[in-house]
Order: sequence, then C-alpha cells, then structure tokens
Amino acid sequence: MASFFFYLFKDDEPGIMILVKNLRFPAGRYYSLEKQIAKKLNLDLGSFELKRILRKALDTRKHALPFYDFTVLIEPHIELKPHPDVIDFAPPPPLPRPSKAVANPHPFIIGMGPAGLFCALAMVENGFQPYLFDRGDALEQRAQKVDNYWRHGILDEESNVQFGEGGAGAFSDGKLTSRSKDPVVDRVFEYLIAFGADSDISYEALPHLGTDGIRSITTRIRSFLISKGCKFFYLHKLNAIDISGGLVSSVHINQESYQPELLILALGNSARQTFKMLSKHSIAMEPKDFAIGLRIEHSQSYINKTIYGNEKWSSILGSATYRLVDRKSSSYTFCMCPGGSIIAAASENDSIVTNGMSFSGRNSGYANSAIVTAINKTIYGNGVLAGIDFQHQIEKQAYNKGYYAPVQTAKDYLSGNLSTRLPACSYLPGTYNGDISTIFPASLSKSLKIALQKYDSVLSGFVREGTICAPETRTSSPIRILRDSGKLSSLSAKNLYPIGEGAGYAGGIISSAADGYRTGMQFHMGCKRLSKVRYGKDFGN
Repeated sequence: MASFFFYLFKDDEPGIMILVKNLRFPAGRYYSLEKQIAKKLNLDLGSFELKRILRKALDTRKHALPFYDFTVLIEPHIELKPHPDVIDFAPPPPLPRPSKAVANPHPFIIGMGPAGLFCALAMVENGFQPYLFDRGDALEQRAQKVDNYWRHGILDEESNVQFGEGGAGAFSDGKLTSRSKDPVVDRVFEYLIAFGADSDISYEALPHLGTDGIRSITTRIRSFLISKGCKFFYLHKLNAIDISGGLVSSVHINQESYQPELLILALGNSARQTFKMLSKHSIAMEPKDFAIGLRIEHSQSYINKTIYGNEKWSSILGSATYRLVDRKSSSYTFCMCPGGSIIAAASENDSIVTNGMSFSGRNSGYANSAIVTAINKTIYGNGVLAGIDFQHQIEKQAYNKGYYAPVQTAKDYLSGNLSTRLPACSYLPGTYNGDISTIFPASLSKSLKIALQKYDSVLSGFVREGTICAPETRTSSPIRILRDSGKLSSLSAKNLYPIGEGAGYAGGIISSAADGYRTGMQFHMGCKRLSKVRYGKDFGN
C-alpha cells in the first residue's frame, strides 16, 4: 500500500492558489470545469491550472433543473482581474509536531470505533504499536451476531450494533459529513481514500460510504495496523481503572490487571456500564445535552419525487436526501438514510433502540430519518448519569417480546390514534401497533409533533406518506468525560485520554476519527524509563 504520510500542498508546488466558487452546471449534462473557469474569469485555458476540487454540492431548489455547484482551487499563471467569486487561498497550517515523549511502545486503546482506529494510525506514524481492546467481536463475527439479532431477536449484549470493531458506524449509512477546515480532517479523508474509499469523498458536500464501505475500510485498517505491530484483542472488556497520584496506575481488563503508560478511552456513546464504572472511580465527568426522538420512513420514490420534482432524476443523481430543522420545537432530522432501512440497535436486553442504515447503493426502496428534539437536565433530571437512566426508561417502555418495535402511521401518531392496520416498515425483527406518544414524556412528544407538522408544510405529503417507528435514543453521548482543552488528557489522570463520541467530543464518523487522530499524533517515542507493563498470557512479550 502507498505511503501513509500525506501532504495536501507539497513544497514543490509553488505559486499563488486561488479559490473559485459558484461554478454551476445543470445536472445530467456534460461539463468541463476548466472551460467553465475560463469562461467565468475570461481566461485562456492555458493561463491557469486546476489543482483541486474543494466542494461539489447539489442544488435541487429548482425542481425542473437541478444544478451542481462547484468550488475549486486553481493556480493562475497570470495576474487575475478582481471577481466576486475569486478569493485568495492560503494553504491550511501544517499538522502540529508530536510534543509528548512516551517510553512504552504499546499504549492501550479501549474501543475500536473511528476514534480508536485513527488514534492508532496516528501513533503508528510516530513509531508506536498500540494494543486495541473492544468488548465486542471482530467485525466478521460481530456482523453474524447482528444478523442473528435482526432475524431471530437474539441479542448479544457484548457484541452488537453498538459494541465491536468498527463502532456503531459499521451499521449506518456511513456518512462522512464534516464542516471543519481542520487539516486533521483532511488527513482523515486521505486515510479513508488510501484504504479504498473513492477520492470524490474529499469534495462531495454529502459524502457517504454505506455500511458495506465502512466495513471494508475497517478491515483494511485492521490489516495495516497489524502489519505495523499493533495487536487487536476482541471480547476484552474494561472492568476498572485505578488512579494514584494523578495517574492511571493500572487497568483491569477481563479481570486481569495491567499497567500501561498511556490509556486511551475511545468509547462509543452507548458504553453505559463503562460510564458508571468511571463515575464510581471518580473520573471527572459531567452530563451534557443530547437528543431523543423517533424514526420516520417513506418510500424512496415519494422522497425522490418530492425533492427532485420528478423521479427520473434519481437515475442520474441517486436517491434523494433531505435535512429539516424546526427551531420552534428545537427539533431536527438526523442521520437521514436514503435507500436504507430502519434497524434494531439495542445493546441491552429487553429494550428497543432504532437507528438507520444504508448500503452504498442506497437502493432498498425505502428512505428513513430520525426526527429528534434536543433535551437537557431540565427534562432528564440531575446527576451525571441521569441522561443514561432517561434513555434506558424510554427504551424499556418501547419493548415488546422478540425485540419488536412500535409503529404507527405518521397521521395516526399526530392524532393520537392506534393504526388500524400494521403499517409496512423495514425494521427487523418485527413491529407491533403502538401509541408512540406514550413512550415519551408529554413535553417531548409535543415537540416532535410540532416538528412533524412543520416538515409536512415543507415537504408536501410528509405526514400522509410516513410511518413512525421508535425510539431513537442514541444520537450522541449523554455525558462528557472532562479533559484539558489543550493537552486533551483527563482532568483526573494525566495519562488518561478520553476521545471521540462516547467521551462527548465528537458527533459522527469523521469528527470521531479526527479527535482520535489529533490525540494520537501528540506522542513520540521518548527515552525516559520504560514504565512497567505486565503482560497476560494473550499479550505475548
């Protein structure tokens, strides 16, 4: 595989870079970016060089004729005349150099989601060989257990949609959205492309990989890390952390004790048992706001017609997507999955959690999205773990034998009536007729209904054509593990580093990966006394 040391702008690429925006092309037609740039700026084709596409977005506001809108980077060979769509562009700053010396080459990383894997990649760049642990299975075995859960209602509480290699993103739409201009985010995209993603993810406004793409890249990252001396330990659960003198003195994994020099906590937002353990061991944490709601599902045909104006565009533009916000109710759509399905995503017995998932082809015939509303301690109560308890109560309330989820037509949900017939829904293992309003506190249900009515006024037929399935509770972490904003270490232990979504510092695949990479790149191999690490029988020597 090619070198994994990347540079967006190399030293041998001199010259002034110019950003050109608002390059618009009708969808479905051939276009030449170079010719459009030359026309827009009244230039000869040989007077500039197209260096990079920075952004490509689809504008569907004119249903009869959707447009692509590009922003590009060029290197002009002549002085350009002033133009409102031309901006001088400065390259992003270089990545910071590692600043913290560490003697032990094997830091422990707890969690194999995007944050943990990209933290490991950054550490490998600097000569480390991290040991990665996860309470769940390797992705291949994990996928089999998840399939068994969906088909037969048999849940493994240790290895499921939430826990295991790849994190929750391995069973999602694989969205790669990020609004950050951070060079660390560029590095994350470069790694994804190196491990098999299409290069257009670096500039698409709404890039995605699909669950199949995420899984393929995850296994390639694993193979690369192993080739560099990293070790992966599946079905290894963190039981306890001992703190002494402001440092992690030992960790207990599968009831065995170890003394790593660095401990990285790359938890997912569903790591409730671990959060409780951290609280018990006085690790500094605080409750944080999050969002709760439901899933709404439509036929993809309806969404295509409503967004594009004509379903024929879907063969050119792909399955249509949407994003809606209602500020009055503090509600919004979240994790919209075109051409996907609603999935069972519980991690605890006798509870219901829904989520959305799409394969890269987005061709299931269904479209679904979460509709969620922001909540805080005025709703879920006081205490660091109060948000977790609130989630748990809702998930238990929705449960029906066999992990069946409650469904209702969106029209019946608004009117408060049980549906007379069981609405069609992609959720497996199965569904039952339920009054979804009773799952949530009255204030929360009221906000969701206000939002639903607002969205129906934006997308005609949104309520009439929709089916509701609930609940959606795992949108983000309900806690934040407090850390130093500069050093990124825990306020409770200088060698403990909480990262990613579960720690409360990210909200998706890219932001989690970037947070992990940013943390891992701080360290370099030092020559101070090697800290003692006791290796168990599975760890080798």
